[in-house]
Amino acid sequence: MSKKLVSLFLAVLMVCSMAASLAEGSSVTVTDMLGREVTLTEPATRIVVMQPSDCEILCAIGCEDTIVGRGQYVDYPASIQNVPVVQSGAETNIEEILALNPQVVLMNDMSQTEEQVKQLEANGAKVAVSQASNIEGVYYSIRMIGKLMGKEDNAEAVIADMQAAFDEIRANSKNEGKSVYFEVSPLQYGLWTAGKGTFMDELAEICGLTNAFADVEGWAAISEEQVLARDPDYIVTITMYYGEGPTPVEEIISREGWGDLKAVKNGAILNAESNAISRPGPRLKDAAIELYNFIHGIKAEEVPAA
Repeated sequence: MSKKLVSLFLAVLMVCSMAASLAEGSSVTVTDMLGREVTLTEPATRIVVMQPSDCEILCAIGCEDTIVGRGQYVDYPASIQNVPVVQSGAETNIEEILALNPQVVLMNDMSQTEEQVKQLEANGAKVAVSQASNIEGVYYSIRMIGKLMGKEDNAEAVIADMQAAFDEIRANSKNEGKSVYFEVSPLQYGLWTAGKGTFMDELAEICGLTNAFADVEGWAAISEEQVLARDPDYIVTITMYYGEGPTPVEEIISREGWGDLKAVKNGAILNAESNAISRPGPRLKDAAIELYNFIHGIKAEEVPAA
């Protein structure tokens, strides 16, 4: 073989090696929250997001422009309303999702089924599943999504911002033995609350309160009698008000037997910003601030007139 051919052969080998190295360097592998390994050939640029909290994470790390489809309950920030909607939950439509040609679909194990995940993957779509129930799980979700998008630094900045807010609130809060009852489903639908192992339970601790149902595991159904027996100092409801009938606070006050509760007697009932406190995402920071301000009687600053 001539020297010229040898040189050419070596050059080709070098180019192929560099190309393979570059391809390997741009690939992304994450372990989702079901322990499944998900690999993309490059950071994602086309996402269908089925869960509101995952969408809020995407937007917080600067990836709103990558979202090509959203589940029907994905509604924040307001600018996301321009993105096409796909059926979610039990009505999830696989063909509808695939038509958007996503590189990855972000799903939640409470809203979507294992069969739906398998169907998407069988048709060439990558699927990453989230299932955060506590604040550490939220951090994992943020890091997982940040890595999928090639936005690890942005993800760490969002987490650092949340942690700083929580640390400041915790430093300014004293546990004086007061309790809070989180009403995550109102009486008319059957009372549910947030127990041990939930991010609401952690928000109570951060703000120096004891969860009235800290002995209950996770999200749980409870009875009126249990609430009355525990006589919480504060009540936090996440029921949304649509401008008709009694407000959520008025409805609680009007319940038979509830008038003797400390929280009702003292007017210590917060109708919290529902989506901020109920979604495992970056706005849990805002929920902690709202709860702290409520406990300490701090009024939100009025927005100056335009």
